[in-house]
Amino acid sequence: MKIGFAARYDPRDKLTWSGTAYYTYQQLKKYGEVEVFQFPLPKLLQEWLTMQKSINRRWFGKQTSVEFLSSYARYFSRQLTAALKKNPVDILFVSASSQMIAGLKTDIPIVYMTDATFQQLQGYYKSFSKLPAYNIRQGIALDKKAFHQAAHCMLASDWCKQSAIQDYGIEAKKITLAPCGANLDQVPTADIVASKQNENCQIVFLGVDWERKGGAIALDAFRQFRKEHRTATMRIIGCVPPVEIMPDEGIEVIPFLDKNKGAEMERLHQILLETDFLLLPTRAECAGIVFCEAAAYGIPSISTNTGGVATYVRDGINGYALPVEAGASEYASVMNGIWKDQQEYTRLKKDSRLLYENELNWDAWGQSFKKIADHLLRR
Repeated sequence: MKIGFAARYDPRDKLTWSGTAYYTYQQLKKYGEVEVFQFPLPKLLQEWLTMQKSINRRWFGKQTSVEFLSSYARYFSRQLTAALKKNPVDILFVSASSQMIAGLKTDIPIVYMTDATFQQLQGYYKSFSKLPAYNIRQGIALDKKAFHQAAHCMLASDWCKQSAIQDYGIEAKKITLAPCGANLDQVPTADIVASKQNENCQIVFLGVDWERKGGAIALDAFRQFRKEHRTATMRIIGCVPPVEIMPDEGIEVIPFLDKNKGAEMERLHQILLETDFLLLPTRAECAGIVFCEAAAYGIPSISTNTGGVATYVRDGINGYALPVEAGASEYASVMNGIWKDQQEYTRLKKDSRLLYENELNWDAWGQSFKKIADHLLRR
């Protein structure tokens, strides 16, 4: 089977889309020869898009999502149409790049993967807020067309699936719910995960966007939790809190760890082996690879029921997703209740790892793709 991989970014680069494109690419290579279709943005189009951004910002106080403008999508769809005529494939996989297929002309069956519709991103992420009306209109139109162009959609969360059905009119039978996996080259064995045990609770907050990931809530929740558990510690990884932290608070700040660097990945590995809770009261999240990674280490996740989180954090299985309106005291209370009942904590740890092994891993995702591709090619 010859598989085309089309995206606005290079899936061979681990840094694109937080590594998700790279790990999907590795899965596709298990099932056939993979041809990557990726095209540079021409200078003239880049200047045109930059000008629109500048005008919208200076004159109207608006942001611009240039990749969801019709001119952007028209260029990439035309490039892909021409490339597929010269180099045809059996099946085309498209990774979170609706622009590539909104205007695509081909008979090749398309499998489209994404974690959100453009419709549901409006006002949800800051980067998709305050867009001009024409940008929203064009973005929804091209995104909806891409979903309809696909022979099948692999969607990363039930949240995304429901939007595709309700907002875009996609039939449920054309959708497979296919959660992402852990973006890790190696994970500890189940035996190692089962054997780890700490007397003192160790909590980790992992995210680069302090505000969007609910950093202030997490910090306050930890401080409240520590009133009951004086030896508890917290590691904040990926950002620097914009607030003062005292030396005696049991908090370590690690501004960044690059998983692509051996020594830094090894440090993260050791930290996760020592971690008892992932605390991430995120305010907006399409999916959350970090929950898959936590599950791989048998770490219960305490997060928020927003966006696609509920697909990755299952209440009472690998943690709890609290209501968006929950405050720090509720997060502290949930962790406190679990930690005081070590039998319950051990069960959550075990079930977290089982959920990773059964669902939240890239092999499971790859098997879903293979099943879909085989079905489409038999039609």
